Formats: sequence, structure tokens, C-alpha cells
Amino acid sequence: MVLKAKDIRTLRQRLGWSLAEMARQMGCSTELIIDWEQGLSQPDQDAVNQLLYLNVHIETYSEQLSQVPVAEKEMESRQLGQLTHRDLLKDSI
Repeated sequence: MVLKAKDIRTLRQRLGWSLAEMARQMGCSTELIIDWEQGLSQPDQDAVNQLLYLNVHIETYSEQLSQVPVAEKEMESRQLGQLTHRDLLKDSI
């Protein structure tokens, strides 16, 4: 699946994350996030899967997002420094 640049930016903004925070959470550079949001490059499949996973949580927990960042809560409950594609796969098994 191809994500549009504006969708990636909207997702980041809905999460309440800065460019630096999204880069930290995704395990990549801030410059790469900027490139995605400007449409200069596309995320690889692992990154797309992470973004789609985050988007599902936003839709599911949209009323709570202003109070509790879902990704942060998930990372804390799993005692992780960041979520990776492999961590997300554990949910579907």
C-alpha cells in the first residue's frame, strides 16, 4: 500500500508528535520523515506497516488520544524503547 505524503503528516499530527518524535518512534532520521511528508520518498514496507498500525489505533482510540498517546502507552506496557515492525507482528499472531 502506498501512503500519500499528506496522510503521513496528518497521522503524525494526530498523534501529537513532532518530526523528531516520529523519527525516534519509527527508528529513522528526521530527514526521512520530512522526505515522506513532502512526497520526496516513500516509506519501505516495514515503515508502511508501522504507520498503518498507528493509524488503526488512532481510529480505534481517537477519543482518548488527546489524553493518552496510544503508541507511548503500548511501548510502556511492553517495556520497549520504540515500536518496530516485528513488535507489531506479535499482535497479529
